[in-house]
Amino acid sequence: MRPDVTDQIDNGETTAPNAWIKAAASAGLAGPRPVIAVTLYGQRLVLFRDDEGELGLIGRHCPHRGADLCFGRREDNGLRCPFHGWHFDRTGQCVEQPAEPEDSTMYKTIKLPSYPVVEKDGFILTYMGEGEPPAIAGLADAQQS
Repeated sequence: MRPDVTDQIDNGETTAPNAWIKAAASAGLAGPRPVIAVTLYGQRLVLFRDDEGELGLIGRHCPHRGADLCFGRREDNGLRCPFHGWHFDRTGQCVEQPAEPEDSTMYKTIKLPSYPVVEKDGFILTYMGEGEPPAIAGLADAQQS
């Protein structure tokens, strides 16, 4: 294993290393609905591929009522909450709240946790550590979101 990539470990630890970790196999996002639940270092997240083929790794539960975004609708390069329709992009930013008045900007203040993701060698890697992520050998060949 390269020193810049660590296998994902789910042994109850809640502090992620300052290294890229394996979040999932790329094959897990194959198929008509590329959305999967992942738990990494105690954080419940949802990993998805949007309409443009870009990856997103964001908090799994909508901050409004806690609905599981794994059951959300994939649209407009993000996920729409199945409960009240709040829409989150691949960075975790809320971009729409359908029940709010048209001139409301409250959605701009709502953001889920999100992590950078890279697809390389059949795996989706994420960086959950402190500071800027380290370079990965051959990253120019990888798809980064």
